[in-house]
Amino acid sequence: MTSKAGKRYIGGFSLNVILIGFISFLTDASSEMIVPILPLFLTEVMLAPMLIVGLLEGVAESTASILKAVSGIWSDRVRRRAPFMTAGYSLSMVSKLLFAFSTIWQHVVGLKVAERVGKGIRAAPKDALLADSCTPETRGKAFGFHKAMDTAGAAVGVAIAFVLVSLLVLDYRTIFLLSAIPALIAVLLIFFLDESERTQEKVAKKNDPIFRNIGKFPLELKVFIAAMGILSVTSVMTSFLIVMSKESGADATTAILLYLVFNIVYAGFSIPAGSMSDRVGRYPIILIGYASLFLMFIIASMCSNLWMALAAFLLYGFAYALTQGVQKALVTDLAPCNLRGSALGLYNMSIGIAALPMAIAGGVIWDIYGGWATFTFGAAVSSVGLFLLMWLAIRKYGSKEGFGAIKN
Repeated sequence: MTSKAGKRYIGGFSLNVILIGFISFLTDASSEMIVPILPLFLTEVMLAPMLIVGLLEGVAESTASILKAVSGIWSDRVRRRAPFMTAGYSLSMVSKLLFAFSTIWQHVVGLKVAERVGKGIRAAPKDALLADSCTPETRGKAFGFHKAMDTAGAAVGVAIAFVLVSLLVLDYRTIFLLSAIPALIAVLLIFFLDESERTQEKVAKKNDPIFRNIGKFPLELKVFIAAMGILSVTSVMTSFLIVMSKESGADATTAILLYLVFNIVYAGFSIPAGSMSDRVGRYPIILIGYASLFLMFIIASMCSNLWMALAAFLLYGFAYALTQGVQKALVTDLAPCNLRGSALGLYNMSIGIAALPMAIAGGVIWDIYGGWATFTFGAAVSSVGLFLLMWLAIRKYGSKEGFGAIKN
């Protein structure tokens, strides 16, 4: 451990960045023990239709989305991040524990909403603290590291779920109970965060006119957030892909393994993608990512065997690695430094609100026409967002002044 400008660094990252990475690692290990079995639990045990699977994803994300903006704005005003993280991670931990006691699918939906509310409370303040704890020159790498840790935890969680289902043959409810253990450890790690470890950039004053300043965000940031709302169709496709793999011949354990492949690819490419975006810019990396995602939708729409399902999960993981962390780094680049929590909150809110109609539409289309139609719908919607991103990139790099925003 060394010191740079009074801050503690480990391997080039501040201690806060390391801690936030491990908190996300443990939380995602907990969450992903549940994710691949929850749609199976709903459809096999609770006998819920596919509409409910899609509704579960969309309602949970959209309910929490407003809180993501509110908590981000609030954390800017009070200049504190950790209390929001403690409250959010704690609520999510308790919700996961209570999944084990669900008796009807309505219980699962309610608890999933509560779990996502916890994420809504913590998401923007956590990302803002991450941005506060690194320099602009290493921001992409820091967000890439966070996504790598986040997704490595997810891979570990899925691997644990695979072992518990296939080798120990534990029932779904027991797995829900066990998932609360890493979540509890993550909550305890929050108390080791040091909010005085920040870069020298100014923070918000308590009397800043926050909502008026949000209206003055750069045009590039506003358009980018709108594009992310359109592309939020991708955030509700995980459950659909898992069910698609089963319809293509996978059993429950194989479906979990495919989801594990997604997480391994996602984790493996996240840091290289973030580091590359620090050198060549954010847009080229993001565009390659969403082009890969579009290809995933095409393959999934034609999926008829396990090899095609594997290709879809591989592309899905690669696309997420190139987009998720880099997107947040770009939002942080474009936002005024004293309104990072607000900008990240609005970014998360746009994705969450748009996820609801996307999820409902995807579930209804699946029930009426089948999975191929849902993924074709996803390809059509994502193409609109992709063209909007291409327009942003051309405007930014195709003229001397671009949007007048900082170079990234």
